[in-house]
Amino acid sequence: MGTASLNEKKFSILQEICSSLIAIENINDIGDLLLDFALNYSYAERGSLMLINEKGDLYIVSARGLDAELLQSTRVRIGEDIAGIIARERAPVLVKDIRKDPRFYRNIRDFYKTPSFISCPIVSKSKLLGVLNINDKKDRSPFTEDEFELIKVIANQAAIAFENAFFMNKLRSKAAEIEEMNKNLIDADMDKTEFLTIASHELRTPLNAIKGAIYYLQKSDKPTRNELKEFYEIISNETNKLVYITENLLDFLRLEDETKVIKKSVIDLADLLKETLQSKTCMTILEGKNIALRMHIEDKADIVGDKIRVSQFFINLLEGLTHYLDKNDSISIAILDVAGDHSEVSVRVTLSRALPETVIPYLFYLKEIFKTKNSEHMLKLYLARKVAEIHRWDITAENIEGNFLITITIPKSTLQRIEAFIDTTTDKFLEFISELLDLNLCSLMLRDEFTGELVIKSARGLDDDIIKRTRIRVGDSIAGWVALKGNPLLIDDIETDPHFGRKNISHYNTKSLLSIPLKIKDRVIGVLNLNNKRTAKPFTTKDLHLASFISERFANFMHKLTTGEYTENDFKKFLASFDSLIQAEKRYHKKKSIAPDLMDRLLLALGVTEEERKLGIYVSLVYDLGLMLIDENILKTKKKLQPSDIRTIKVHPKKTISLLQNFEFSEDVRKAILHHHERYDGTGYPDGLKGDEIPFLARVLSVIDSYCAMTSESPYRKKLTKHEALKEIESGKGTIYDTKIVEIFEKVLITENGDSSM
Repeated sequence: MGTASLNEKKFSILQEICSSLIAIENINDIGDLLLDFALNYSYAERGSLMLINEKGDLYIVSARGLDAELLQSTRVRIGEDIAGIIARERAPVLVKDIRKDPRFYRNIRDFYKTPSFISCPIVSKSKLLGVLNINDKKDRSPFTEDEFELIKVIANQAAIAFENAFFMNKLRSKAAEIEEMNKNLIDADMDKTEFLTIASHELRTPLNAIKGAIYYLQKSDKPTRNELKEFYEIISNETNKLVYITENLLDFLRLEDETKVIKKSVIDLADLLKETLQSKTCMTILEGKNIALRMHIEDKADIVGDKIRVSQFFINLLEGLTHYLDKNDSISIAILDVAGDHSEVSVRVTLSRALPETVIPYLFYLKEIFKTKNSEHMLKLYLARKVAEIHRWDITAENIEGNFLITITIPKSTLQRIEAFIDTTTDKFLEFISELLDLNLCSLMLRDEFTGELVIKSARGLDDDIIKRTRIRVGDSIAGWVALKGNPLLIDDIETDPHFGRKNISHYNTKSLLSIPLKIKDRVIGVLNLNNKRTAKPFTTKDLHLASFISERFANFMHKLTTGEYTENDFKKFLASFDSLIQAEKRYHKKKSIAPDLMDRLLLALGVTEEERKLGIYVSLVYDLGLMLIDENILKTKKKLQPSDIRTIKVHPKKTISLLQNFEFSEDVRKAILHHHERYDGTGYPDGLKGDEIPFLARVLSVIDSYCAMTSESPYRKKLTKHEALKEIESGKGTIYDTKIVEIFEKVLITENGDSSM
């Protein structure tokens, strides 16, 4: 290839990559797309794209032609193996024959078909991001210098794309945190307003009655004995009412405090402190007295807590302490790992002057607040103390060498972190299943470790009051019965059910419900309760199969989390993937497709097992989720697709697998999704599989998908009638589709439509 031709090819690659990446921000999708470009332009069969994780090791984010188990387990240290050496040296290499290369001949792998490979580091602004590896040229010849040049171009573009994606993901995560914080603050204000309204209403009547009686007595010159008796009784009765109401309100407040639901998550305390202390609120507090704030926050310090309340803790603490400082004083805040074994984090807040010894004993105690003339600062310190108590932190305060020192000791335990991960995950899981099944009311209950009772860990559509107070013993109620028996339950009509018959609750829009046990190795750990479809339609056996199938996935994740199989880094990747999955599901235009019903009937006619039917229904609901990560302009408005558009669309099965990868453990599901665009004659994609090489479920899905696509509106193809679509599918027997499956599908459609002409 001449210089001019090579430059033209490079320019073509840049154009194609830029047009394809413009709407992609997911890390796995970027990896898939760039790896496909690299394999295509180097005429290779195998390759991998690796990125650096938090521990500084390389892991595989995208691969072709490699064993699936290898992808999950591979971790390469910098300087070890071929990829690790390339990462350390940060120089791209073209190896014509590894057997003759002194740098790499010890790293020969039996599963590669040729001794030639290309490996390029992915570097952005001197920062190593990962490594791109290309192996096994299709014609078994060595890679050429021209191909090496093209792969280097793609590696350079990968650096730009990943750097942008990392930035956008961080920005999106921060925006989501801010949105959640605002929502919680709004909810807190609404709760406060509602409480004050109730208190005002309840107290007004007896207070007005007492006030009226006293006013009458004051204005009456000579009230009779009977009148005095009557008004004394009014005052006595209304005072008793007032005492009763006040006691109940205090009990309510105490109960609210005791049962308060804290949304715990794993927090980077260093980042949170920097954000909080540099916020406009804190700057305003300090500027009032020109107080300098010095921060010694360098190391990462992960703790478990409620992010909003932890932030409020430091704001209230700062505001309360400034009362004791004069102009031009200073406050220093430092994070220390005092224990040395990472079992706790210590935050030290140092004031540049000592406090009066008489102040220290009652600095954080409520009973002393109103004894001082200016008590607002004391209230701020008390509020900070309450946050610490809720989180079970320890706080000490003392004068040392002319300074005032507050030490906040925050314990770090594996159990706390697991609980925080579970809290976060249950919310995500419930959001996903409510989107998938189109629900507006559902809950997930887990068994309390100490009492064995079922408690609500997450819910949608339920009042906070119900969530906080619900505790169900195993064997009691519907959820308790499901937990006891360990079997899923579908109730068509709660009012006529022979076991659980009762009057339907008014806020349920249907008398039908589902209750699914969550099991780890036959041990029930919780129950998933599903009510209220948005359509108000009753639940079906198909819904039961689907909910059971998804619950198995969640229980599998819980098992890995609680047994330590998931590292913190794995969990963070899981959450990021789950967020993308939920967002894709919310936009998924095939949720109301007929595909699941057709899949169910076709698999039934094909005589598969019940487990395969469950799997098929699930796959038919999620198989094209990856399309939601593609530019909507391509899918909805373009009347003619360009080659770059087609290339972008072709990676959507891999995008779907990327969305599901941290949630889905079944290789059958992955294969069905990945290969549903293979053709029976071997001319399909992504791997050109032929005949029975194509997984059975993928062959079934291929027929269902084609039929649904042909009978739906599309900007770049004409919508066909059911009859026309079936004729098209019949014409593809033996070339595009499996002949046997098409013949059974035809019978299913004839049965459905009652039309022998079909």
